Amino acid sequence: MVARFCRALSVAACLAATAAGARGDAPSKLFPDALPDHYRTGRRFTTALEQPISASWKGVPLRSILRRLSHEREVSILLDRRVDPEQEVQLETSDVALRSTLHEIVRVTRLGVTQVGNCLIVAPAVPVLRLRTLIALRDKELERDSATSAGAAHLRTQRATIAWDDLASPAEILASIGRQFGLSIGGLDQIPHDLWAGATIPDATASEALSLVLNQFDLTFVWLPHEKGIRVMPIPARVVIERAYALHGKSPAQTLRILRSLIEGLDAESRGPKIIVRGTLEQHEMVVLALRGGKVTPQSKSKQAPLPIEKQSFMLQAGGVSLQELFEELKKQGLPLEYNAALLKEAGVDLKHRIAVDLPRLPATEFLTQLLEPHKLTFRIERGVVVISPKL
Repeated sequence: MVARFCRALSVAACLAATAAGARGDAPSKLFPDALPDHYRTGRRFTTALEQPISASWKGVPLRSILRRLSHEREVSILLDRRVDPEQEVQLETSDVALRSTLHEIVRVTRLGVTQVGNCLIVAPAVPVLRLRTLIALRDKELERDSATSAGAAHLRTQRATIAWDDLASPAEILASIGRQFGLSIGGLDQIPHDLWAGATIPDATASEALSLVLNQFDLTFVWLPHEKGIRVMPIPARVVIERAYALHGKSPAQTLRILRSLIEGLDAESRGPKIIVRGTLEQHEMVVLALRGGKVTPQSKSKQAPLPIEKQSFMLQAGGVSLQELFEELKKQGLPLEYNAALLKEAGVDLKHRIAVDLPRLPATEFLTQLLEPHKLTFRIERGVVVISPKL
């Protein structure tokens, strides 16, 4: 199945460069905003993130802003494939650190940002929140095996810079990562065809580089024996790290109440003089800070209500897919859909009929109308859900 669904302001965006490529444009001409010639790493990268910046953006595409910031500060900023790169940003900053500026950008676009090694990643909230945890789990597996496996011990310290040009496919990028780290990669057939904007992952570990690509497809990997390769696999439904924390005389019940009031959805229990926490890497970092008496801002206060469907815009490119596959893919990408398959079949709608769709970015109501009307379908939006039904 080839399907690319783009949603302004939140999830599932595509690199709209196919048409340009068909015209024979050179990759360097696809995007007018240049990437850095050199990238900062280590302490220089951290210093660049703390340097102040003043800027005013009015209706500037998100990708252009991130590329300009990346070029000016020589830092790597990766934009997740599910984010609409053409959504326009309205924002003014005055003498604010680059790191804080990026947090403001993701706030107004209802996205998330996290740091992995020498990269900043801008992505939808769920993929952002699990990314560092996935990397930590793969690194923990290397640490466990390093005593008996020379391959694991080497991979723990080996680093490489991964770079690709505009219009590179993710399968090609993964193959390049494999070559640089001496790893075979199984399961590449799970990676759908896509075309990505050029980017660089500077001085990364194998776990970092692989995860930064695979996470964008809801995939991770397992190490093969002796760490000579990996096998791509779906991300489990729950991605957590389990750790035990000594309380040093503190009340387990009171400590749990405090932690749960600060960290939404925390999975923790008392076990003798310790508490056991199962959560993301970010949650564990907050637990450590709270136990040390540091100030922890409750997560629930930073949440924003999702933008109503009616106020969003969408675009879609799909070929050789059935209606049912298309609906299920849209649901996976975050557009809440409901339909009664039996009712549609009774009305003569063939959900297995294969179609091709190419819709430009449109307001939600017009997008859904143009998508569904050719197939004798209509819709209504009820409590944030698009309900599909036969057209009478």
